[in-house]
Amino acid sequence: MKVQPVRIPGADGLRAIACLIVVLHHTSQRLNPTNSPDWLQTLHFFGMRGEVGVSLFFVLSGCLLSLPFWNSFANKEPRPSIKFYLINRGARIIPAFWLNLTVCTFLGLWVFNQDINWWRYLSALFFINSYHYSTFFPAEINGPLWSIGLEVSCYLLLPIVLFLIIKSTKKLSHAIASFIGWIVLLQLLNPLIINTFMTSNVSKGWQYGLTGGAKQWLPYWNVNTFFAQFLCGSLAALIIVALRSRGTAQSRNFDVAAVFFGVTAIWLVAGRLVVGAPDPLSDQPYVAPFYAILMAAVLVASAFSTIIYKALDNRVFRWIAKLSFSVYLWHMVFIVFIERKAAK
Repeated sequence: MKVQPVRIPGADGLRAIACLIVVLHHTSQRLNPTNSPDWLQTLHFFGMRGEVGVSLFFVLSGCLLSLPFWNSFANKEPRPSIKFYLINRGARIIPAFWLNLTVCTFLGLWVFNQDINWWRYLSALFFINSYHYSTFFPAEINGPLWSIGLEVSCYLLLPIVLFLIIKSTKKLSHAIASFIGWIVLLQLLNPLIINTFMTSNVSKGWQYGLTGGAKQWLPYWNVNTFFAQFLCGSLAALIIVALRSRGTAQSRNFDVAAVFFGVTAIWLVAGRLVVGAPDPLSDQPYVAPFYAILMAAVLVASAFSTIIYKALDNRVFRWIAKLSFSVYLWHMVFIVFIERKAAK
């Protein structure tokens, strides 16, 4: 049996892009493009829509974390250790996140004269902050930390779905069908979740600060929709493994496909995304699941491309990809500090 590669060509480049557009988005939020040149207004327009970088991060995580499991499934080898999987995830996420959370909490106290909300802090330590609007944003000066709790939930849910699928079938084609079924099921569950957990209209909206903004986001920004985006990435990994098992070779057709799906994703975001609001059709953020599906398709096509993956995995993007988690954790701290202190 041919050994499956453990790397996906193009994935580093896409991770770097996700990182950069998230930073651009949070920078654009603080800029007023009025009376600016057309090119700057266009940059601001796409910068505001760079919030979809969060969705791309979830797709990439789902893909890369699933790959070892699908490789072992395809090669009929023992499954990777769940214990090792959890320890590896914990070692990567927990120390850096706890340090950032603690620093941001006390910076808010010492530098910005903010009161410490200990319930926010403690709920974030246990990665459950994203389940209620009062704790959704763990640190006042670092809003993007909200996504870490949802990502950790996806880390815990992923092995359960993989185990159920792997135990129920031995064929890659059946596993693909089952995975599509899971994604469809999560789409069907989402309206029920929204109707059941809808927040009241009291003090709801960004004019009431981060808590009011979280109340407006929830229950649309729920674990169900983010896990569905996560599973889109896992499905991409499964399709890549299936194509590799069939001996699919690199082809310029995949370059064309990668460009097509990428341009379609940009067109979708530019024409349909309402910044900071759920999609009118799916009631999910980041034009989910449509954007996530398109980026999963870009991942698959890039993995078998001849040129696109080289363009994506250039030296600069590979370097940014290595630092992406640190950049995600700390970029907002610098933006807020410049905005509130240095710019005065």
